[in-house]
Amino acid sequence: MEDNILKRISLDTIGIGASLACAVHCAVLPLLITLLPLLGSHILENEKLEYGLLSFSFLIGCLSLGRGYFRHHRRIVPLMIFTAGFALLLGGHFGIAGGYWEPVVIFIGAGGVTGAHILNLQRCRQCTVHQHQHPETK
Repeated sequence: MEDNILKRISLDTIGIGASLACAVHCAVLPLLITLLPLLGSHILENEKLEYGLLSFSFLIGCLSLGRGYFRHHRRIVPLMIFTAGFALLLGGHFGIAGGYWEPVVIFIGAGGVTGAHILNLQRCRQCTVHQHQHPETK
């Protein structure tokens, strides 16, 4: 049974999870600001965590979407959506959109990255090469 679970976990699933974790982190951070006096201001604003989440999301996205493109469906739209979404994530995190717009840009970027993984997963499942390799997805 454990082998079946490991076979079903794909890089897209991990990428969706990483994107959602990043989005939750970015959405929850402003809400928890009111707790800073109780927790200490350094706990929630951790640059290493930010860079780690961004790096992990980018690495998984490149591996997953690259594999989907080169080995399965050859559709560039998921890669374009991922690139635009990740550019918005970086822009939001590094101050291109400041003030009120920063969380909005980050949220849209995370949605783009997540959407790219979902689209890639759908395209891989619809691809005849993918169906040939994994008959349980027919």
